[in-house]
Amino acid sequence: MTAVPTLVVVTDRHAAARAGRSVADVVVAAVEAGAPAVLFRDKDLGPTARRSLGEQVAGLVARAGAMLLVASDPELARHLGADAIHLAAHDAHPGGAAAGMLVGRSCHDDAEVAAAVREQADLLLVSPVAPTASKPGHGPALGPERFRRLVGCAAGVPVLALGGVTPENASRWRDAGAHGVAVMGGVMAAPDPADTVRRLLDARELP
Repeated sequence: MTAVPTLVVVTDRHAAARAGRSVADVVVAAVEAGAPAVLFRDKDLGPTARRSLGEQVAGLVARAGAMLLVASDPELARHLGADAIHLAAHDAHPGGAAAGMLVGRSCHDDAEVAAAVREQADLLLVSPVAPTASKPGHGPALGPERFRRLVGCAAGVPVLALGGVTPENASRWRDAGAHGVAVMGGVMAAPDPADTVRRLLDARELP
């Protein structure tokens, strides 16, 4: 099965638009700069529009030889040939519908991490690790020490830090035990997405 990536760029067309770009523009810049994985999110789109945008993103990711994760929709993930399905904390586990794919889970506290470990998730996105406008509903930022504790609770399941991750603080999460990092607005709305990805890769010494 596909290895868990150490950097995941998460799509957000609203953030991209604020910088005058489309999701496709940012995805191309990110994967050409070396991003090893893209998580296609944009869950607020209707089914037809999301499928159409997903097909566009999947094609770009595949051409770059990067890994594709799809949020919350196992049927769409399978249609797009995704490497992984990524579930929100409240999403039902897809069971056999995820056969052949990694299964990721978003977590925000001890209970959610423990539940993800019990269901044998392949990777966890733990957030928000730092202050961020993208995760306003999940309380204060975890910070390095609480994040470290949640990594310990993950019992060896790879944990990616999400929420407020920047090239400047990426090493902080690695030092706290992260397998890698995931970045949404920090790349999607960046003045130069490719440069941000390169600096994230350099900061975390990622392949």
